[in-house]
Amino acid sequence: MNKKADFFSNFILLILFVALGFSAYYLYQYYPRETVPFNNFNLEENPINVTNDLPSKQFYTRMRYSDRTINYHIAESCPEEKAKSMREALNTIELKTILKFNPTSKANSVLNILCADVSPEADEKNHFVAGEGGPSRVLNSTLYSVILEGKIALYREGKCDNSNVAIHELLHALGFDHNNNKKSILYPTLECNQQIDEEIIESINKLYKDDSLPDLVFTAANASKSGRYLNFHIEVLNQGLQKSRATEISVFADDKLIESFDIGEISIGSKKILDVENLNIPIKSKKIEFLVDNKNEISEIYENNNKITLNLISQ
Repeated sequence: MNKKADFFSNFILLILFVALGFSAYYLYQYYPRETVPFNNFNLEENPINVTNDLPSKQFYTRMRYSDRTINYHIAESCPEEKAKSMREALNTIELKTILKFNPTSKANSVLNILCADVSPEADEKNHFVAGEGGPSRVLNSTLYSVILEGKIALYREGKCDNSNVAIHELLHALGFDHNNNKKSILYPTLECNQQIDEEIIESINKLYKDDSLPDLVFTAANASKSGRYLNFHIEVLNQGLQKSRATEISVFADDKLIESFDIGEISIGSKKILDVENLNIPIKSKKIEFLVDNKNEISEIYENNNKITLNLISQ
C-alpha cells in the first residue's frame, strides 16, 4: 500500500508541477507589462519623390485628366464652324501626343465645349481657371492634380483660318497656363501664325505616361506593444488616378503573418484609417510590418511603396 500511496502522491505532485509550469508560462506570456513603443512613420518625414520636371507652366502642379483617353462633348448649340474648329484642335493634339479624345454624351464627358454669341456672364466665368478654357474641378491626389472636369467656351469669332483659338483654349483645359513666348500658341495675345511649343508636347507625354491606376501608400503609422498585445494606428492614402478596388492591410510580426484587415475601396485623394487594439503577437516581436494589397490583386502606378516597417525602440 505504501508503494501505491507513494506513486499516487508523486503523480499528484507531477500534475501540480506541470499545472504550475503552465500557469507560470501563461502569466509570463499574458501578464500586463509596461507598454513599449515602436518607431513612428510619417510621410512628411519620408516624402514621396515627385518632381515637377515639366518644361511647360501649368495652373497647378502636374495637372492631368485621370485617363489618357478623354471623353468630350460639344454642345448642340455650337455652330458647325466652331464645332469643326474644335474637332480640328482635338485632332491636332491627338496626332502630336499620346492623348486620345472620345466624343460622347454630356453625361459621360469630362471635357465640355460650350458656344455662345456673347461673352459669359460674371457668375459663369467662375467655372474657369483662366481665360475661356480651363479645368473647372480639380482634385489633388498628391501625385497629380487630377482634372475631374474641364470646360471650353468658344464665344469669340475667330480671326484665323486655322484652329489656333480652339487649340489655345484646349491647352488651357488640359491645365496649361500662358507663357512669355510670342511665337507660342499659349502666348496671352493670340496670333494666327503661332505654333504649339515642343515643350508642351513633351509635357503632355510626360504627364500621361502613367496608366489610369490607383496608387496606395502609407502616410502615417505608429504602434506599441504590452507583452503579447499590439496596438497600432495606420493611415493609407490613394494618391493615384483611379479609385482602388477593395483590399486588405496585412500585419506581420518578425516576418510572420498575424492578421489581415479589410479596408474596402479608396477613392482618389482619399484616406483610410485603421486603429487596432490588443492584437495578439509573439511576445518577443521586435519588428512590425504593414503591407497593403499583400495578395497583389490591385494594379497600381507604383508597386514598390506598399510596405512599411516599424522597429521596437530599445528600452
